[in-house]
Amino acid sequence: MISKVDLVMWTKNGAQTLPVVLKRISEVVPQEFVNKKIIVDDASTDGTQHIASSFGWQVIPNKGTGISEGANTALEKVTSDFFISFEQDLLLAFDWWQKIPPLLENPTVAVSSGMRFADKPVGVKKMQEYVGKKYRGEANLSSWLKSRDMSAFTLGKTLDNTIYKAKIIRQLGGFPKLPVNAGVDTTLAYKISHAGYQWIVDYKVRSVHLRKGLKQELDHQFWYGAQLYEICRKIRTETNIPPPATRLGVIRRFVISPFTGLFMAVQTREATVLYIHPLIRFYYLKGLLQSSKVSKIR
Repeated sequence: MISKVDLVMWTKNGAQTLPVVLKRISEVVPQEFVNKKIIVDDASTDGTQHIASSFGWQVIPNKGTGISEGANTALEKVTSDFFISFEQDLLLAFDWWQKIPPLLENPTVAVSSGMRFADKPVGVKKMQEYVGKKYRGEANLSSWLKSRDMSAFTLGKTLDNTIYKAKIIRQLGGFPKLPVNAGVDTTLAYKISHAGYQWIVDYKVRSVHLRKGLKQELDHQFWYGAQLYEICRKIRTETNIPPPATRLGVIRRFVISPFTGLFMAVQTREATVLYIHPLIRFYYLKGLLQSSKVSKIR
């Protein structure tokens, strides 16, 4: 079904991980199927642009800043019926090409992707693996979490190992335009569902999210929490769906996090989860509470 695909990526000072990331892409996606390779760079000051060019990628400047603008700048350059997006810190699974693109053969499927798990620290990786199993509804795993519809719905729906039907993404107005630099994938997932299409995730395809350690993960949680209002507002504006997350919900998850951390530590047999999980919940809540618009989340 797929004859040619365009490859797109948005970068910002990604020189540390980019060589291994681009090498893996070239190993996984057969060259005979590749039409264009486009990197939208956000004014990198390291060797990102040089590295990208050395791997045969066309480098163009981001028309704006951040992921939302970068994704739409890339989309403007796409000429194939299908395109794949990657991020600069994603090591693509070797079985990705064989398993993910065929999912688009279903006419109702607009987007498909695999899972990605952090390489470090081990506690974060174990937590992510556990959540991946749990939200798939396995009967022997914490049934009390199955009610978390947003988390289950968006699990695996990221922009870093993902193939799209270009026509449908354009019909939806391109990638969601957010004033913040998070939630593009979450908002897109809701828009796709609202339009009657599917975003299918193969939970058995496991790519690697290259991380620096726990501090980076905590900083990311703070960053995401601080932008939650804008993400929820955009979802509500685009789909008329009530905000999928609330301030009270975030607070409640933090309050019970010592208990859920203990539960997951036992389930994963990884002691560091005992403190990593409450820390993640704390930084997420801290970001939310420091957001100037937090009072508008109800």
